[in-house]
Amino acid sequence: MIWMAMFSKGVSDVYIHRGKQAVLQTTYLKECINKGLLPFIEKYHHNGNYLFWPDLASAHYSNLVKERLHEKNVPFVARQDNPPNVPQARSIETVWALLERKVYENSWEVKNLDALARWIKQKAKEFDQNMLQSETDYI
Repeated sequence: MIWMAMFSKGVSDVYIHRGKQAVLQTTYLKECINKGLLPFIEKYHHNGNYLFWPDLASAHYSNLVKERLHEKNVPFVARQDNPPNVPQARSIETVWALLERKVYENSWEVKNLDALARWIKQKAKEFDQNMLQSETDYI
């Protein structure tokens, strides 16, 4: 699993889960929410003008994660309001598709997982601010 948050001016640090199994709710809470999302919100959105819109992975909507988001007053899209077959509703899905293109442009080939992780993190930092702004304007 690869995780990052985005906003109109950039993206958060990228977390890459190297396990072969699905991410557990405890790992997601620790690595993505506590170490990724919450510091990102504190740094860029302390004014409260944000919305967390996760994809539909089960860890994103576990009770443990939802409790933490409520505890920290993080507004998020409820699972029942997050349509499964409409990825274009989640701007992060467009950003993921663009990141994938950037990673593999010029026929770049993966040598190993460490190289892939470094390359993904580097390419994520290259996003155009105008594109990110346009992706978040409608939210």
